Amino acid sequence: MMATPTILVVDDEANIRTSVRLCLENEGYIVRQAANGSEALEQVVHDPPDLMLLDLSMPVMDGMMVLAEMRSLWARYPTRVIVVTAYGSVKTAIQAIRLGASDFLEKPFVPDDLRLSVASVLRESPLDHAATGEDYADVLEHVRQALRAHRFREAELELMKAGTITPEDPAFLNLAGVLHESHGRVESARKFYERASARDRAYRPAQENLRRLGDLRSNGKTSRKVAFGDDDVACVDTQNTTGV
Repeated sequence: MMATPTILVVDDEANIRTSVRLCLENEGYIVRQAANGSEALEQVVHDPPDLMLLDLSMPVMDGMMVLAEMRSLWARYPTRVIVVTAYGSVKTAIQAIRLGASDFLEKPFVPDDLRLSVASVLRESPLDHAATGEDYADVLEHVRQALRAHRFREAELELMKAGTITPEDPAFLNLAGVLHESHGRVESARKFYERASARDRAYRPAQENLRRLGDLRSNGKTSRKVAFGDDDVACVDTQNTTGV
């Protein structure tokens, strides 16, 4: 019989720690708390939890500093980490995952998002979440498949893996644009397409997506398909506000 997973909630705001604790205890987990990064590291060393839910924005020792310290501890204490941030961005998530985080949540998050993330990360083998150069192409293909199927959270997590290797690769930047566009963040998507095009002027998918956004801005619709980077066929109607 498997032991009940233990989760350490690290946040300097007591009310957030309490709400997260109640949510996770209702799911049957054992939940401990830490009010700062130093206290969290002490608990990892003396009684390592299975999973740490780590706020990035904390005084004195923030979440990124904790992650950096965890790198030297993982060989002995393989605690998985989900980072939590109120200032979420692709750049921040890439940095956190590069340091070893398995997933990230943006505040404010709903209980279902928390439960899903925790359950998913606990199913992983410890530290079995970083992509390598050998499987980079496979990760990008998983991103494309998830985007086409509208599994946007899955696409986001896979994209973070790819970004730990080559965050300025045009194919990565183009797919980041598609992901942002899928969430209605059209201007952010445009910036990613422009960055991809600037990195490689011959990279056709990014240029095609820029033309499609131009059509949408001018006409409110477009016959152009979403360019995912392997082919230019989208699986959904592109004549809408985002084209995704």
